[in-house]
Amino acid sequence: MSSGVSRRSVLQAIGAGTALAATGASLTACSSSGSSGGSSSNVGAKLAPFPTYVPFAGPVPDLAPTKEGVQAGYTSYPQKLVKSVAEKPGDGKKVTAVVMSYGAPPKPLANNKFHQAINAALGVELELTVVPFDQYTTKLSTMMASGDMPDIISMNAGGYFLPNEARFVLSECADLTEHLSGDAIKKYPNLANIPTYSWEAVGRFKGRLYGVPIERPLPWIGLFANQERLKQAGIWVPEVGGLPVADLTKGMEQLTGKNKWALGASSSGEFGWTAHAANHGAPNMWALKDGAFSHTLASDEFRAALEQMNAWYKDGLYRADALSIDGNTQTLDFQNGTTSIVANAAQLQGAALAVKDGFTVDFARPYKPANGASYNQWFGNGFFSYTALKKAPKERIELLLRVIDFLSAPFGSEEWELNNFGTEGTHFTRAKGDNGPVQTELSVSGESKSTLPINYIGSGPQVIYMGSFEGSVEATRRQHAWQQQIVPTGIRNPIVGLRSDTWSTKATTLDKLRADSINAVVSGKRPLSDWDSIVKDFKAKGADKAAEEFAKEYEASGKA
Repeated sequence: MSSGVSRRSVLQAIGAGTALAATGASLTACSSSGSSGGSSSNVGAKLAPFPTYVPFAGPVPDLAPTKEGVQAGYTSYPQKLVKSVAEKPGDGKKVTAVVMSYGAPPKPLANNKFHQAINAALGVELELTVVPFDQYTTKLSTMMASGDMPDIISMNAGGYFLPNEARFVLSECADLTEHLSGDAIKKYPNLANIPTYSWEAVGRFKGRLYGVPIERPLPWIGLFANQERLKQAGIWVPEVGGLPVADLTKGMEQLTGKNKWALGASSSGEFGWTAHAANHGAPNMWALKDGAFSHTLASDEFRAALEQMNAWYKDGLYRADALSIDGNTQTLDFQNGTTSIVANAAQLQGAALAVKDGFTVDFARPYKPANGASYNQWFGNGFFSYTALKKAPKERIELLLRVIDFLSAPFGSEEWELNNFGTEGTHFTRAKGDNGPVQTELSVSGESKSTLPINYIGSGPQVIYMGSFEGSVEATRRQHAWQQQIVPTGIRNPIVGLRSDTWSTKATTLDKLRADSINAVVSGKRPLSDWDSIVKDFKAKGADKAAEEFAKEYEASGKA
């Protein structure tokens, strides 16, 4: 996570990320690795080895990571940064790229000192086509159809499906296998520092490597909690499974009333279903048993979670008008104390900075459900998007990979600081004591990666570092402590990295069916007894066919 961010920029980031975090749409969409149209199956293909992992030898973290998925934690900014790139990657030529953005359009290059600094460090004339996130699918589809593509293409960004993506990748994009597979990756040390789980999540196309992942940590969803209010209600129990759901319900009843509710929700969050399904031991989106796949919606554990959420709604513990408010309102409800618990992306920085000393933001530990199941933390995919390259001669591909390698510099490096904060004195100053970057007004006003999203071309693995605001050290320790407790219970979605043409084309429709059905049953608009027919419809509309394709792909990938 980045450091020294302003309150304004944090609130913008919260607004961009909350809706995705609460829904599960991102997880479902990314899981098929964006294979849409055309077969990219690995069935019958020789499988290229994934890149060899070579960790960055940078500043030692204050809070140790684990190979299972706990992130490295830094309670202060490294005092001595490491150079991660030996030579300037570029040759002075133009490099074009298309990326999505959650911010405003960037300033023109002539007036943009951040862009100028990046170009100077890269040694190329980087020309970006920056597209608003809600227009990205349409824009990229149009570019793909026209054949007029840039050198660098951000694919599957944010979980957005692209028509005929797999066919496009296989026919128009560079096969990167000889450059990235196995020890070949060592030529690009920052790319070699990307964890194996991210490469596996992007997966292979017909056994070959076509994309560089933008890493995201495995711990995915959690229940943000107002620690003081939960303590007052006697339901702050900081151990996994230490609080029976009956006791949790009684405590939440104390937190509800006088225009306050225990549980936050919104039109896009499906009542925090991902967190509560995990609490009831449901499979992470898909279940895998004896080589066969089935969707979590068909599981008894999911049905138990649905029944519990419906009971809470009947008790008035959710906002009665939850389905009429948006994700930003849900976030503000939590920040101002209107609600006490809300499902969200498992990163405390934004919320901790927003509430400051208003209350202590922490993760409510998983409760013990009525069905007696053990908690399974649902891991995310491990990537946000992948970067593909237009076909070009070998020397050109190597240049483009050097550019991506530079932009993928890890936390603790000189290049990471430049890529994330620009130049000292112009875009950031140093925080007293911590010495970490603090944005200047020029950066806050838009001359930064928020408007020039180079981090969607290449990005180093994320760490837990929250900057130098009051309480940041404690918040860093709280997030790391939560990860230490829940990561050992983590399970991955078994379709991550696998490919199904049916799921690629049907997932968006099925996601909407799932969301509408969960909302209807939890809010009482449809009875729980309808769930069997809903699942039958879900399976008939593509889930059963996708399950068959995932099974074949799973066997072909050598995982069976």
